[in-house]
Amino acid sequence: MSSSVHNSFLFKISILSISLVLTVTTAVSTALPAMIATFKQYPSTQVEMLTTLPTISLLLTVLASSWIIKRLGARRTTLIGLIIALLAGLVPVFINDYVIVFISRLLLGVGVGLFNNLAYSLIMAVYEGEERQTMLGFQSAVGTVGNALASFVVGLLISSGWQVAFNVNWLFVIPLVLFGLFATKIDQFTNPVVTETGDTAPIKAKETTNMAVVGYVLLIATFFAFYFGLLLKLAGFLVEQHLGTAAVAATQLSVMSLIGLLPSLLYGQIYKHLRRLTIPIGLIITGLGIGIIATAGTLTMTWIGIVISGFGLPIVMPAIFGKVAEVQPEGSSNLSSALMLVGINVAVFLSPQVLAVTTQIIGQTSNKATMLVSIVMLFVLGAIQLVMATTKKQPIKNRSEMKS
Repeated sequence: MSSSVHNSFLFKISILSISLVLTVTTAVSTALPAMIATFKQYPSTQVEMLTTLPTISLLLTVLASSWIIKRLGARRTTLIGLIIALLAGLVPVFINDYVIVFISRLLLGVGVGLFNNLAYSLIMAVYEGEERQTMLGFQSAVGTVGNALASFVVGLLISSGWQVAFNVNWLFVIPLVLFGLFATKIDQFTNPVVTETGDTAPIKAKETTNMAVVGYVLLIATFFAFYFGLLLKLAGFLVEQHLGTAAVAATQLSVMSLIGLLPSLLYGQIYKHLRRLTIPIGLIITGLGIGIIATAGTLTMTWIGIVISGFGLPIVMPAIFGKVAEVQPEGSSNLSSALMLVGINVAVFLSPQVLAVTTQIIGQTSNKATMLVSIVMLFVLGAIQLVMATTKKQPIKNRSEMKS
């Protein structure tokens, strides 16, 4: 495969476009009050479940995606997933029956689950060295833009009714077109072998994992379980400390997401200078930001903490995925990405329970106590990673890759 293909601008854009729609599944959460009013015959908790349903089916599909990709190929799997997500996502625009909306939301998760891990694994399979790190940074940036864009679109549409807000799912057309037109040769980058006719075909070898990958899955899962404490408790903390309202917290979290664009776009350069220190420094920056928020006496100080926290996540995420790409068994990028995403989703799902248990252990259950526990855990993770980065010898294959 000519290097000019994977280095072309349109090819890179087509791969990155997948990340634009990864968070569209939860973008309609602001339509819940209107949906609850429509489905009065159902308990409000049952209606609220409609926003989380895609996460459940997504998780199940991610677990099976490696098997599906091996049989259909990355391109066909992605296109099928995008089509399912587009059609299922638009069903509520035309039908307001609870059962049908319920099924459509489950199918939306199935569609997104088919290509979710490919947003990372394709980058890990196609690119190497610093170019891989740069692309992972761009992937994080596109994900941030997609999140902000979906929220903005829903905000514009919601005034016309909750069903109209589901038109946000038209965003799936963007990667469907780009990936369909410009990623036609993507399967040839996945461990190609030469056939008797001289053509290339993907190897059907069984994907495996190792303890190094499992270690990074546990790392990112632990990180998200406690990092999510900021998202869960910020509003309550501001009210509890008489520093602001829930609306202020929503604004701060939106700004924090947008701030992440800068380190995402500069991630390639950040990694180039920090190398093995990227993960521990990212963890420490995130912990420092949350620490400033938790100990703030004024709203201004919480904003400073928000800004600092916004720089942490876009460094930690691509750094850990990049390390997984270095230590995973050859030809196992799909399985590795799936395991990482399972770890993240399970951690986010269990985060409230994990935080509740840890705060009960110290005998404090306030929002501030929860955030303080999160700070301690992030600093502990950062310290462990710092020791590992400064004492563990760099594998020979990784040292050669770093020079590439």
